Amino acid sequence: MSKKSNTVDFSAISEDKIGTGDPDVASGKALKGPSHKERKDMYQEGKKAMARAAMKKEASSSWKKKVGAMVALFFMCGVGMFQFLSAVYGFARGNGIENVDVKDTAKLKTVLFSGDPWLVYCVNNDTQNHRLPQVLEEGCLSIWSSYSMRTAILHCWEPTESGRSVAQRFKLNLKPPLSFVVANGNNPKMINFAGMKPEDLEKRVKPALDLSIARIDTLKKWPTHCTSRKTCIVIGHKNVAQRDHAQKMFPKAFLERHRGSRIVTLDTAFWQLKLGDAVMKTRVAQGKKGKSAEVICLSRDEGDQKKANSTHSGMFLGELDEDALDGFIQACENREGVVQLEKPPKINARPSKPKKVKAPPPPRPRPRPPPPPVKPKKAKVDSVGSRASLEEEEPLFEAVEEEEEQTQEEQTEEDEEDGGEEVEEGDDSSDDDEVEL
Repeated sequence: MSKKSNTVDFSAISEDKIGTGDPDVASGKALKGPSHKERKDMYQEGKKAMARAAMKKEASSSWKKKVGAMVALFFMCGVGMFQFLSAVYGFARGNGIENVDVKDTAKLKTVLFSGDPWLVYCVNNDTQNHRLPQVLEEGCLSIWSSYSMRTAILHCWEPTESGRSVAQRFKLNLKPPLSFVVANGNNPKMINFAGMKPEDLEKRVKPALDLSIARIDTLKKWPTHCTSRKTCIVIGHKNVAQRDHAQKMFPKAFLERHRGSRIVTLDTAFWQLKLGDAVMKTRVAQGKKGKSAEVICLSRDEGDQKKANSTHSGMFLGELDEDALDGFIQACENREGVVQLEKPPKINARPSKPKKVKAPPPPRPRPRPPPPPVKPKKAKVDSVGSRASLEEEEPLFEAVEEEEEQTQEEQTEEDEEDGGEEVEEGDDSSDDDEVEL
């Protein structure tokens, strides 16, 4: 039995047997750990990482604080901040209030006759320096934003270029207060500010802005809706289908773009509109198949009143097309391409055709009435020898008088019956003769 040795055999881990493994392990560095420089670099990197995380957290917290501060500021300011921003926006855009000089004829015509919506507040020499009504000060911005309605401060009682004041021209009040709305080329509609709140101003002016296509069904509507307007667009049709198809090409947005033009429909199957040869030459002939409504422009301008007609011109639309309508109405408003009418345009009801009267049928012969029934004659009864007659008291001459009267009455009835039959036969014969003729 061999004796154990106290020495260790390192031959198993000799350099030859270790080979080319990890150089750090081979050199013994792995057993020593990182150096002082390495530990210092690691410390610096960790410190920088902690600083970056702190900065990121601080930036996130700062952004949240800013948002919270803005929200708190908004709630703290509330209505005041909103009013301030609105005031800034209103100052940049304008509140729509303008001072209009009655001597500026071009501007005055734009306000009264262009078709654009205007709210006119009238002043005179005594009230021109007064403060505007509260409903107007606070409500003018809302109607300007909602309806693009501007407000004009106007001396309505001073004479214009024509010699008449605006109040006289439209037959309005001749002293303050006076306010009215004008839009779509219609006559002014008066508005009373007494007791009105600023938020109610939009509701009061909205009806005056209503846009619609008028239907000409009476002679009185023709000058009111057409010939008295600066620009009138007539849709001529002969049936309801043509009218409805043409009206679809005039939507609300289209009417709002051309507020100064009045659009009407006219049933040419009932009404006659004479325009003259010069205007008729602008008409494009249509075939019988697929015939649609026709659109006519009538433009009115102030001209020489000594001539027979110097105010109206017109022209036809070439083809009923949506793309061509805008340019057509724009040209009509500017009086471009229109032809002078020989006479003012008027309408008349077409004469009705006489109805064919049929001859009445010949009268039928009257049927002969049946003869009256013959009353049976009463038989004569001899009461002589009757016990009842002996027992009863008979009046004097009663039987004789009754018999004579009865005989006369019966004779009279028979004569009347015979005579009546003869007369009726004579009537029937005359009737028969008339029927034969």
